Amino acid sequence: MKIKAVQKGKFPVVGFVKDPSGVAALYLGKQEGKDLVYMGKVGTGWSRTVSSQIRKQLDTVVSPKSKLTRNIRKPKATWVEPMFYADVEYRDITSEGLLRASSFKGLTKGTGRS
Repeated sequence: MKIKAVQKGKFPVVGFVKDPSGVAALYLGKQEGKDLVYMGKVGTGWSRTVSSQIRKQLDTVVSPKSKLTRNIRKPKATWVEPMFYADVEYRDITSEGLLRASSFKGLTKGTGRS
């Protein structure tokens, strides 16, 4: 018998990939001491309506460059100030430190600190 463990976390949204009416994916980070490190992306778990609501909120905090401590190459990214937090369910964290099988559950506005 195989049991899938579902873990939950709140991750600062550091960027997103646009789609015509909303977002195709959210890039997530994690605060580690003073560093904001990349945790991967989530691209599922929302409806078209929710996708456009997320986009409206993130469009208010767009940043000219990534706020991550170490830059990553994401040519399609629109970077944002990490003011919003994504509630995410995921199966695991890979050896590279990235979320595996992540699914979006909600978006909350934070204070900028996790």
